Amino acid sequence: MKFVASVSAPHPLRRGVLPVPAGMDAAVVDIDGQPIKLTHLEKIYFPDSGYRKRDLLDFYRDVADFLVPHLRGRPYSMLRYPNGIAGQSFFQKNAGARLPEWVNSAEILSDNERGRIRFVLCDNAATLLYLVNLGCIDHHVWMSRAATPQQPDFVLLDLDPGPRAGFARVLEVARAIRAVLERFEIRACLKTSGATGLHILIPLGPGHTYRQSADFAALIMRCAAERVPGLVTEIWPVRRRPPDRVYLDFRQNAYGKTLPPPYAVRPRAGAPVSTPLAWRELTPRLDPAVFTLRTLGRRLDRYGDLMSDILPGRAPQSLARLLARMESVQDLSPQKSA
Repeated sequence: MKFVASVSAPHPLRRGVLPVPAGMDAAVVDIDGQPIKLTHLEKIYFPDSGYRKRDLLDFYRDVADFLVPHLRGRPYSMLRYPNGIAGQSFFQKNAGARLPEWVNSAEILSDNERGRIRFVLCDNAATLLYLVNLGCIDHHVWMSRAATPQQPDFVLLDLDPGPRAGFARVLEVARAIRAVLERFEIRACLKTSGATGLHILIPLGPGHTYRQSADFAALIMRCAAERVPGLVTEIWPVRRRPPDRVYLDFRQNAYGKTLPPPYAVRPRAGAPVSTPLAWRELTPRLDPAVFTLRTLGRRLDRYGDLMSDILPGRAPQSLARLLARMESVQDLSPQKSA
């Protein structure tokens, strides 16, 4: 059974949910003038909460105006869960021969430099809903754009707690990083990973390399580690990491690596969402589990996009100038970390 309708805009930023009557398992909806076929709408995607594919599609239509700017122009790797989080998943980097003509794509040199891959570019709400219908629960995009694949738009500081570290330790490490950023007047944005950690992103101007962004991430992490040395580790092999420490991952700043953007639902129990935060929210009361597919809309109504500064051109920073500022304040000779 098929249903065809257009979507109104009840909110100046958010688009509203899909106009598909309850109980319908398939529909064709009009997204900004593009008909999109949606299938298996009643399939359970999150067994613990009962959220269906329909609920996921409704959420992404609702937040499209916030999410799409963080996806636009970036090579997109599809991680597909056709039967929800309890079923098998698979990665698909190449857009494939069946990609609709209206979906943008770009050929990019692979990370192993052995050939070129045709990546999807999720440039609009219609493409977003098309990808979600394929089973893409969350979204995996490069930190650079297809037009400048070797030039990241931000530095990523990834705080990944060990199995016995606990979120309280993540908060303490994040506060130490914030102190470093404030000392050197470095602008940065903060979000939950949607899992157990936090992501801190430092917006960059054009012309930087991934090597530069990785080196800068390592420098900031090590400055913060000096403040909380007993809580952190830089040890890369998982089997060797102390399980009660927070892993400071700067190595994700690399060509071809991907990051779930803000407002991405993560494929975990409860349908948590990677959610931007204000720095003042780094308190013991912070619980990332409260930001879910069901609750995030109210937060967006209240705060808007707290990560707009990482969008290209919004708040560019020069690493050379930041390093000069840091060197004028303290000795930045390399230090060893646990």
